[in-house]
Amino acid sequence: MQIRFISIIIFISFLSAELPIGFTEEEWNNRHLIQEMGHRTDPPPAPVRAIAEYEPMQGVLIRYPLGISTSLVKELAEDDIVYCLVSSGLQNSAYNSLNNGNVNMDNVEFITGSTDSHWTRDYGPWWVVDGNGDFAIVDFTYNRPRPNDNQAPSKVANYLDVPYYSADVVHTGGNYMTDGFGIAASTQIAYTENNECGTNDSWSIPLAPCNYVDNIMEDYYGISEYHVVADPNNEYIDHIDCWGKYLSPTKVLLRSVPTSHAQFSMIEEVADYFETTTTHTGTPWEIFRVYTPYDQPYSNSLILNNKVFIPIMNSSWDDDAVAVYAEALPDHETFTFTGSWYPTDALHCRTRGIPDLTYTSFQSGDVNMDDTINVLDIVVTVNSILGMIELTPTQSQLADLNADGNINILDIVLIVNLVLSDE
Repeated sequence: MQIRFISIIIFISFLSAELPIGFTEEEWNNRHLIQEMGHRTDPPPAPVRAIAEYEPMQGVLIRYPLGISTSLVKELAEDDIVYCLVSSGLQNSAYNSLNNGNVNMDNVEFITGSTDSHWTRDYGPWWVVDGNGDFAIVDFTYNRPRPNDNQAPSKVANYLDVPYYSADVVHTGGNYMTDGFGIAASTQIAYTENNECGTNDSWSIPLAPCNYVDNIMEDYYGISEYHVVADPNNEYIDHIDCWGKYLSPTKVLLRSVPTSHAQFSMIEEVADYFETTTTHTGTPWEIFRVYTPYDQPYSNSLILNNKVFIPIMNSSWDDDAVAVYAEALPDHETFTFTGSWYPTDALHCRTRGIPDLTYTSFQSGDVNMDDTINVLDIVVTVNSILGMIELTPTQSQLADLNADGNINILDIVLIVNLVLSDE
């Protein structure tokens, strides 16, 4: 294994410092190295729930050298933390570049580690909440033979001190979207790039299930309903964020093109398919269409809390695209940015949200996280004080009602008061 890893490092050293989003010729000829980068741990404690892009975030992951403008970084850092992956030798340069761009440096944190490219969406961490209510990173094998990029999730996990798991599945972040309630969607490469699936089906909508991938998605990410469809764009990257995006648990954005467009029929076939699927509550999706007559990457946007960052092309269709987002997400503020955008690579590809690790959907006092505050929560808290059980970090947060950093008799009194007030 050590010899294999060294061979990967040597191979990468011959590549240019900044790699393309697609394969280089050398990478294509050495794509067998991808399989050597993968590894598997036990899955997180069940039940597992994957985090959606539109859930509460404390920050966003980028990389230096930048793939986005400092003006975009400045806006990202206005309200949220910008986590910047950077090699130790470039950290001073990264600081000076952002500081000179008037970025709020109080909201910038550097994660030391070499990277091969700036597509943090594609190789960055996928987040879940495990059965204990704790946030965790569940890694995958990046579908490029780039070991530095592939190791980014573990670097983030170490920096943020969160649990780290790894699923032995070849994947990429630009080809994965989830609603946060057990539903996810990808294009065909989710199956075709995993040899265990034994398929080269690149045209079905949807593809026949692949038990190997589907079981991993359920066990490690809590995905019980996985929509894998042929990429309607018919281009090299095959990423779903080039044409679709979950905007909320009930809304999905899909691209549209004129009837004269070469991919019109297949794009409409995918749209028809999504109309047949339902949300996690069993209701039809509310589908929004964004017009992309010249393959504008409008779906390749970033939702970050109450903001939406939209890539624009200085074209006459930009305003219409922004209007679609404003209609679909009326409570969000829209921001537009130009850049070195391509139909297959834009803003979403170069950023990755970091969840708000202090957020919990459970009410304070619900220590056993059963959605009810009662005597059982008192018992669990007392047992933890007596040293009979150990609370998870989330349970400790729920038990510390007076937020003094200690769990003691004062918190017991507050939980008792909550129980009595509900009677």
